[in-house]
Amino acid sequence: LHTFIKLNPTLLGKERIRNILKQLNFDTNVPDAAFEHDITYDAAQNVIRSLQQIARTNNLFFGVKLTNTLESLNHKQVFSDEAMYMSGKALHPISINVARIVRNDFPDLPISFCAGVNALNIADVLACGLRPVTVCSDILKPGGYARLLQYPEYIEANATLRKTDAAAYLNRYADSVTKNQLYQARWKNIKTDRILSEFDCIAAPCVTTCPSNQQVPDYMYWTAEGDLPQAFETILRTNPFPSVTGMVCDHLCQTKCTRINYDNALLIRDVKRYVAENVIYRELEAPEENGKHVAIIGAGPSGLSCAYFLRLAGFAVDVYETKAFPGGMLADAIPLFRLSEEALNGDIERIKTLGVKIHTNAKIDSIAFEKIRRESDYLYIAVGAQKSLGVSIPGDNVKTGLLDPLEFLSAVRRGQAIELGRNIVILGGGNTAMDAARTARRLSGKEGRVSIVYRRTRREMPADADEVEAALAEGIKLIELAAPAEILSESGKVTALRCFKMKLGQPDESGRARPEKIPGIEFTVTTDTIIPAFGQQRVVDFVDEKLLEISNQDTRETQIPNVYIGGDAFRGAATVIKAIADGRKTAEAIIEKANLNNGFSPLKPIDKKLSHEELHLKRSRITPGIHPDNSTLRNLDYFSLSERTLTESEAVAESKRCLYCDQLCDICVTVCPNRANVSYTVEPFEMRTQTAAFKKDEIQIFDDKIFKIEQSNQVLNIEDFCNECGNCTTFCPTSGAPYRDKPKVALTEKSFQAMEKGYFLNKGVLYYKENDVVSSLRESEKGFVFLSPDVDAELDSAFTIKTVEIKNRDIKWNTAIAIKMKIIGDAVRDLYER
Repeated sequence: LHTFIKLNPTLLGKERIRNILKQLNFDTNVPDAAFEHDITYDAAQNVIRSLQQIARTNNLFFGVKLTNTLESLNHKQVFSDEAMYMSGKALHPISINVARIVRNDFPDLPISFCAGVNALNIADVLACGLRPVTVCSDILKPGGYARLLQYPEYIEANATLRKTDAAAYLNRYADSVTKNQLYQARWKNIKTDRILSEFDCIAAPCVTTCPSNQQVPDYMYWTAEGDLPQAFETILRTNPFPSVTGMVCDHLCQTKCTRINYDNALLIRDVKRYVAENVIYRELEAPEENGKHVAIIGAGPSGLSCAYFLRLAGFAVDVYETKAFPGGMLADAIPLFRLSEEALNGDIERIKTLGVKIHTNAKIDSIAFEKIRRESDYLYIAVGAQKSLGVSIPGDNVKTGLLDPLEFLSAVRRGQAIELGRNIVILGGGNTAMDAARTARRLSGKEGRVSIVYRRTRREMPADADEVEAALAEGIKLIELAAPAEILSESGKVTALRCFKMKLGQPDESGRARPEKIPGIEFTVTTDTIIPAFGQQRVVDFVDEKLLEISNQDTRETQIPNVYIGGDAFRGAATVIKAIADGRKTAEAIIEKANLNNGFSPLKPIDKKLSHEELHLKRSRITPGIHPDNSTLRNLDYFSLSERTLTESEAVAESKRCLYCDQLCDICVTVCPNRANVSYTVEPFEMRTQTAAFKKDEIQIFDDKIFKIEQSNQVLNIEDFCNECGNCTTFCPTSGAPYRDKPKVALTEKSFQAMEKGYFLNKGVLYYKENDVVSSLRESEKGFVFLSPDVDAELDSAFTIKTVEIKNRDIKWNTAIAIKMKIIGDAVRDLYER
C-alpha cells in the first residue's frame, strides 16, 4: 500500500524540546518517559531508509507525517490521567524543527504536516515544501470551522513564497518560529470566576475581570470610529484616572481577552493611554450639592476615586492628605519612567475641578478623626498601605546598605541623591520590587549590576508581566529559586547576601507552587545595597483597629456607623485599579445608603451596529495586533517614559481588533466538534412570576420575582450529540461548563430517559425532567397547561395562574419553570424547522 507513517515530536530530543518550550515560556513538563518509550532519531532514520527501499522496490509511494501530539505531565487538573498530550501553538515550533532535521537528512522524502497550523502560518508551511497539510487544533478553537475561510486568503497573499527554495525556507522558518511572539505562552486561558447561567451569559471577560468593570468594548468601538470624546466619557464613567491607568494599570483585562485564543490580546491599556492623551473633551460638570457631606482620609487613587463619584452624585467632599501633595503612591513611589507627572496631575485636576476639596499636610490624629466624623454624614478611610514589611533575617540590623523600598522610591521621585554603590540586590517579585530594580538600574550607571532575588521562578512572580519583561530587557538579572538567609557586612556596611537554594513544591493557598529550601545548598551574592520589597501594611493610629473590622462585606462599612474603609487600607498592598474600584464601590454604597441618585453610572453596552452574521465572521478571523518596540525609549541615563504612546493608525487598528464580546459569544457553539451546542434566539422580555402555596387550608397565589431575558442570543446543548469532551469548558470565558450548565435537550425518548436533567419535545408537548420528576407543558386555547406529579396548573398567555392544584402541601410552586419550558420548547421547534 502507498503509506505515510506518523512520527512523534520526541525525535527532536529532550534537550532541544525543553529549550524551545522554555524559550517560548511554556511551563509544560515533558517527562523522560516520553522519550524512553519513543523511537530515537537515529533509529528512525534506519526505519525511514528501510521503508524507502521497500517502496522503491514495489513501486509504491512512501512519506512521513509530522507530528503526533507530545506527551506531557497533566498540570491542568481537567482529566484524571497523569499524562496529557500537547498540540496547537506549543507544538508548532517543535514539529517544524523536526521537519527541518528530517528534510536535511532526507531531501526527497515527502513530508506531510499537522502541528498548530493556522491561517497565519499556512503559507509558511507550504513554502517549506510540507504537504499535504492537515488542520485539527485550529478548528477546535473559537470561530471553529469558519477559521478555514482565511486560509486561501493568506495563501494567495503570500503567493511569492511558492517560488522560494523550500529547504532553505524551512531552515529559516524553523529558526524564526521559536522567536515569534505569537507562539509565546503569555496567558494560560481566559476563564474567569463568573458563573455560567442558563440564560443571558454574554459578557466581555475583560469587563468582568477589571476590578472597576470598565466598559472596554464600548471605548474600543468609539476609538475605532474616531470618536475620542465618546471613548473618553465611557472610560470616565467607571474610572476617574484614565491617564494614570493608561500608563501603570496592571491590565488584568488583557489577560482574559478573547483574542488570546486567536492571536494576541488587545492592547487595552495602550488604547486608553492614546485616548487620554489625544482627546479634546469638555470637562465634566458636577451637579448642585445635595446637602450631604463626606470626609475622606487619604488622597491616593482610592480616596480620590471615591471623591470623584460622590461629587458627581451631588455630595460635598473634603479629602484629607498627610503629605504635602495628593496622589498617594502614584505621586510618591511609582517612578517617572512609568508614570509622568503630567498624566497624574491632569487626572487629579479633573477631580478638583468638580469641586472636591483636597487638604494637604493634614495629619489626622484621634482628635481630628472624631471632629471630621462628627461634621460629616459619611467618612471613608483610604490611607493605603504605607509601611514596608521589611526583612527579618540575621544581619538585618546593618547600618548602611539596607534600604526601605518605599522610602527609596519616594526619595528618588523627590529628586534626592541616593548612594547605592555598583551592586544592588532587590528582594521580592512584585511590582514594587520591579520599580525598585529599574530605578536602581538607572542610578547605578553603566557599570552597575542590579539583581532580583526571588524564591520562586519568573512564572510565579506576582508583578505585571510587562514590568518583569522591561526589567530583564534593561539588563537586570533575575536569580530564581533563591531566598535570603543572611545579610553579610563589614564595619556596619552591607557586603553580600547569603541565600538558600529553593525548589518548587505543591501549590499553596495562593495557587502558586510553594517554595521549599533545599538542605545544604547555599550561595552568596556580592552587593553594596539590599532593598527588600516583600509587600506593605497599613498604619492607622487615629482609631482603634478593632473598630475598623468590616460589618458589611458588600459595602465595607466598619463597626463605626457610616464609616467605610477600602483600597490598600482594607486589602493590603494591591494595584491602582483595585484601589480605584474600591473607591467607586464605596461611593455607590454611600449613595445607596443616602437614598440618592447616582448621576454618572455606567451605561449598558452600546449596540455596535453589526449583524449576527457580521459578528460571527469577525469572531472567526485571526488578526494579530502590534508589539510596540520600546527599546529605544529605555535610556538608562534618564527617567523619561520608557514606553511610547500608540499612533492614531495603531490605536484605531488595535481597537478594530476588538471582538465585541458584550454583543455575542457563541464560543461553546463554534468550538464543539460534534455541533452539540446550538445557539437560538429569544425576543428579550421581562415578566412577573407568581408563586402558589398552601397557607393553612387554602392555596394562595401571590406575585413574586421578575423573570427576564435581556439577551436575544442563547445556547442549549443537544444531549444526543454531546460526548462531554470538555472542549467548550476549556474555552468558555466563565467558570462553568456549557455542556453541563446550559439547558440540555434530548432528541429521542431513549436519551431523555437516560438523562438526569433536561428537556424533550414530543408531539407538541415539552417535557422536563429533574431528580426523576417529569413535568410537561403544552399550549391550550387560552394559554398553557402545566402538569407534574406535584402540581397541575392552567396559565394564561402571560403565565398568570388561572387554576392550580397542588398535590403536595409542602411545596411552593413558581411559574418560572413554565416560562423556561416555553422558551426551550420554542427553541427546539425552531431547531427542527431549520
